[in-house]
Amino acid sequence: MNKQIVIIGAGVAGASTAIKLAEQYDSSKIHLVDKQDTFKKACSGILTYAVDDLIKIPEEIIVSKVKRFRFIAPNNEQAEINFKRPDIVCERELLNKYLNEKAVDLGVQIHRPANLESIQKNKVIINALNEKRTIHATHLVGADGSKSTVAKLTGLEKQRKYFIGAKAIVEYEHDGAIEVYTNIGCFAWLVPHGENKVEIGTMSYPWQGAVFDSFLKKFNGRIISKEGALIPVYDPLINTYTKFNNIHTYLVGDAAAMVKATTGGSIIQSFIASKYVADAIIKNKSHSFSWKKKLGLGLLTHLQIRNVIDKFKEDDWNKAVSLLKLDSIKNVIEKETRDHPIMLMLKLIIAKPSILNFAKKLF
Repeated sequence: MNKQIVIIGAGVAGASTAIKLAEQYDSSKIHLVDKQDTFKKACSGILTYAVDDLIKIPEEIIVSKVKRFRFIAPNNEQAEINFKRPDIVCERELLNKYLNEKAVDLGVQIHRPANLESIQKNKVIINALNEKRTIHATHLVGADGSKSTVAKLTGLEKQRKYFIGAKAIVEYEHDGAIEVYTNIGCFAWLVPHGENKVEIGTMSYPWQGAVFDSFLKKFNGRIISKEGALIPVYDPLINTYTKFNNIHTYLVGDAAAMVKATTGGSIIQSFIASKYVADAIIKNKSHSFSWKKKLGLGLLTHLQIRNVIDKFKEDDWNKAVSLLKLDSIKNVIEKETRDHPIMLMLKLIIAKPSILNFAKKLF
C-alpha cells in the first residue's frame, strides 16, 4: 500500500480527516495544506451533545455551556426550552488549532500558509510563501470550504446555492440563554460567549439584503469582531468523488455541502464524514455511498424542513412559537438532539400530529 495523500483545507473537516488517516496509515505520507497562517473561522461553534460520541472537546476550548434556548416570534411571543443536556459553545479558532496540533503530534506534514495552484498527473502543486512545491499524490481531499478550489479544478464543482452567514462578538450583558429570532433572514441568534460577551449573528439568502447589519443595530454594545462567510446549501446531487489526473479525489465538509440547511451548522457532520473519507482511502471503500448512507437522509431532512420554513409568513411563525410552549412539544425537544432530525420530527409528530399541517407548504 503506497498511498500519498494531500488534504487541502485544515479546518475541522480537513484536520479531522488527517487525524483519522494518521491513526491508520504512515503519517509521513499525509500532507495537510491550508492557505491561512492562523486558525480563524467565521462560522459559529455551537455543538449539540451529539458531539460527545465523536470527540472529547477540551474544556479550555469551551466558552459556554447552554441549556436554555429562547425562541422569539414576530409578535414578540417567546417560548423557552431547557435542554436536558447542554449545547457547547466552543471557540472555533481554538478548536481548529487543537485539531491541527493533534495532527502534527501524529506526524502529519503541515504546509501553511500555502495555496493550491494546480493538480497535475500524480502530483499536486502548492505555493507556500511564493515558493512552489510539488507533492506527489495518489489521493487528494478537498476540505477547503464552500468555494472549494479542489472542486473547481477537478470538475466536481457544480452550480450551488449559498446562505450568507455573518456574526459579531459584542460586549453585551446576557442571562445565559441562547436567543433565536425566527423571522429575521433565515433566522438570527444571540449566543452567550463567556461573561458579558455574546455572539450576534444571522443566516440569510443573498437576495434578502443587509439582514445582519440591520439586526446588529438592535444591540448597543462595543463590537469586538465581525466576520462573514458563504454557507453552502446541501444538495443531494453533488458528486463528492472523481479520479482526476490519476489522483483519487474526494470532497468533505463544506466543500461537499455537508451542511444542515436549518441552521447552517456542519461541525458534527464534518467529524462524522472524516471517518468515511479516511476509510475510502485506506480500505478502498466507496466514499459517496458510505457518507451518504450515514448522513444523507438526515441532511435531506434538514433541507426539507428549510424548504417548509422558508415559506412561513409571520402568522406561521407566531403559531410555531406558540406550539413550542406546549409541554408535549417541549418534552421532545428538550431530550432529542437536532443533529438527529428524523427521530426528532417523528417524535414531534407523535406528540402533536397537527404539526403535519406545516408540511403542506412543501407542495
